[in-house]
Amino acid sequence: MEKYIQNIKIWLSGLNAEQKRKIILICTAVFSALLTISVLISVIDFSENEKTDAPERLAVSSPIPAGEIFYPDEPDYIPGVILQRERRSSWTLQDASEYWQDPLKFGEEPWREIIEDAIDKLLEHVP
Repeated sequence: MEKYIQNIKIWLSGLNAEQKRKIILICTAVFSALLTISVLISVIDFSENEKTDAPERLAVSSPIPAGEIFYPDEPDYIPGVILQRERRSSWTLQDASEYWQDPLKFGEEPWREIIEDAIDKLLEHVP
């Protein structure tokens, strides 16, 4: 292999600048032609031949109903949530009672004590 490379180096060293330019131009043209041919071959659509040779495909319907595969559509709003309410400058207890739930009504007091104790311990350890 080194023998061939050495022969090519000797041959190239004997060429003048004009001959070297011509060789580079010819090599570039050959490379471009090969690249163009490979791109054209990859772009050409052979699907017409495949369509005539391929058997006709049949449409197959799914034996599973769509309702069992996909979740049902969600509603546009969550029931029980008031999306808008009238703006008031002042509230009475009767007005607020519609929107207020007492957290202590359902026995949340033990949770409140646990949370407050955890907060107190945390703040005691902060320098």
